[in-house]
Order: sequence, then structure tokens, then C-alpha cells
Amino acid sequence: MPFKLQHTVVRVSSIEEAKDFYLNKVGLELLEDSGNFFAAKAGNVRLSFFGGYEKPEASEDPKTGVSLIFRTDNLEASAKELEAKGVKPFGDVIDIPNFHKFLEYEDPDGNVFFLAEYHVEPV
Repeated sequence: MPFKLQHTVVRVSSIEEAKDFYLNKVGLELLEDSGNFFAAKAGNVRLSFFGGYEKPEASEDPKTGVSLIFRTDNLEASAKELEAKGVKPFGDVIDIPNFHKFLEYEDPDGNVFFLAEYHVEPV
């Protein structure tokens, strides 16, 4: 049976910070907001953000295991839009020939997301 990713959950320490980051800076569309969680649309995928995540101490690895890949048609233009909103990537563009090029970012809780421009369809 083939599966499609339709919905994913991201745990955050602050719903308000996450809303500001993902809605105002990244530019996702708000689907639902009930105070203790919100949902946003990224293409055909629903992202549900729930509070209650506790960030590890500075000496611990801050990665949560969650990585989101947001597709864009123009990586450079999208990166400039994010940078104008104060969201900066970790490094330079990484280009994987015959697949995609991308930049890596991190949200306020250490959740990693990538902005990717595909050279070919990924599936």
C-alpha cells in the first residue's frame, strides 16, 4: 500500500513564538488556532504545532529529530525573503546535482527545516 505524507506534528516550547515564526516569517497559511495548538498548511500537508516541548540544556544536542522540507520554485528569492524577516540559514546553498539544492534553517526550538528547489521531482 503506498503512503502519502498528509499531516505531521511539531512540538514547540512556545506556541506564540512558533506562530510568529512559521506564519509571519516562513509564510505558512493558518488553518486552525485553538490557543494550545495551531495548524498550518504547507502545500498539501497539514502541520500541527503543539506546545509543551522542553528545550534541552545548552550542553545537550538541541536537535529534536524533526526536519521539514519546504519546496520552493526559486531558492535564492525565497531565501532573501526569509532573510529580510530575520531568518538566516546555517550555511551556503548545497546543490545535489540531478536532485535538488537547499539551505538549512532552524526554528526557535531547534527544529530543523530546509528550503529546497528541486531539479527533478523527488518521487
